[in-house]
Amino acid sequence: MQKIVLDTNVLVSGVIASGYSASILNAIHREDIKLVTSAHLLEEFSDVIARRRIARKYPQAAENAEILLDFLRAFAILAPGIPEPYAISPDRDDDYVLACALDENADCIVSGDPHLLNLKSYRGIPIMTPREFVEGMLKASK
Repeated sequence: MQKIVLDTNVLVSGVIASGYSASILNAIHREDIKLVTSAHLLEEFSDVIARRRIARKYPQAAENAEILLDFLRAFAILAPGIPEPYAISPDRDDDYVLACALDENADCIVSGDPHLLNLKSYRGIPIMTPREFVEGMLKASK
């Protein structure tokens, strides 16, 4: 079974809209793929989804996010996700995503963040958009 790390932006997008990110979350719920995450990434997701502008625009987001968090706490692989002492990405928060993937030898990282996507891969772990993952790796695993 493939192990993937989802950047916070993919989790948020999957909760508030249909599309590639939602397809990935559905595959995780069906246990077609395994999510690798960390306490830091789950906390970041909680903080982002609770932002006032998101809550106003997507009133069901908080409820959907709580359901997702409960599921992830129970079924995701929780990695330490402690980044290297030196910065890898221009955005230091992205280093938590990279550390999480490295800790569990993930098959890929899925993100919409240009800082991560510009890296293309990290220590042999490919970094791709939700669309690239769904159209490539997810379809190939079925």
